[in-house]
Amino acid sequence: GKMSKSKGNFYTARDVYDGKVLDDDGQPSNRKVHPAVLRYELIKSHYGSNMNFTLKGLQDSAGAVKRLQDFYKSLMEATGGEAAEVDHSHPIVKGFGDALADDLNMAKALGVILPWAGSKPDNPHEALGVLLKINHVLGVAPMDADTASAGADDSGDNVDQLCKDLDTARQNKDYDAADQIRQQIIDAGYDVKTSPDGTVAEKRLA
Repeated sequence: GKMSKSKGNFYTARDVYDGKVLDDDGQPSNRKVHPAVLRYELIKSHYGSNMNFTLKGLQDSAGAVKRLQDFYKSLMEATGGEAAEVDHSHPIVKGFGDALADDLNMAKALGVILPWAGSKPDNPHEALGVLLKINHVLGVAPMDADTASAGADDSGDNVDQLCKDLDTARQNKDYDAADQIRQQIIDAGYDVKTSPDGTVAEKRLA
């Protein structure tokens, strides 16, 4: 359908960041969206076709962006930030570039890099160089620091404390309290992972 203010399905970028995209029940999702996710969602469709802008689409894009950002972080840790020089003859760069040269076929281009980003490269320095070159086009992994925090809140310190409180509750075998704290963290927009090393909360991208 057409997006229009009269239909209530017209969004500004700020609306998207602030979680005002409607869910399947026609209600605001209240799930904040990282700018990189919106960017990815808008560029993944072909420029000559209509796109269906939905909460589900944003969440799918968030999964792809998270894969790319996690891949970037792992490469940075493995290389200390030292990227090898690569040119357009590299198979991944060439595949990505050839797809874009085919009338900006972004779906095909993403089909080249997403499986690769889910692998463990033999040469992380080379892989980092490839990702940085491709990210000149995508602009999502990493995203510019000036925009990466748009739509974010200042709950990070509080969530860190909640993670500690959750671990304390688990140590005291107060599982009801632990479950309540876990839900509080989730409601604040975080995914919660608990391991023998403790609880870690990671901000959801959408």
